[in-house]
Amino acid sequence: MNVLDIEARATQALKFLTDTDEQAADLKHSAEVAEARHEATVDALFLHMEGTVEVRKASARTAETSQAAKLDFLEAQRQYDAMANKRKSEALVMEWLRSLYASYRQGK
Repeated sequence: MNVLDIEARATQALKFLTDTDEQAADLKHSAEVAEARHEATVDALFLHMEGTVEVRKASARTAETSQAAKLDFLEAQRQYDAMANKRKSEALVMEWLRSLYASYRQGK
């Protein structure tokens, strides 16, 4: 890998990291909102159910609307995790390129 390749890949990684700052924050926020929505749905269903506390909890967690809210939360969390993992990978690439460039400069 020559210096131009190192600089090009570093530029690409930095561009991705800077371009996705807000998107990553938005995805995290969406996941947190979806989680809160799921919890609120379970709580609301629990209040309207009849029976013992344990039966009401189980019924609220397994209700169709509760399950739909849970799936929404899991999808939002998956999207955020995918973005976070890609950002971590690009940050690792930056560290690798710094090391590679430092080795190149020492050998020059």
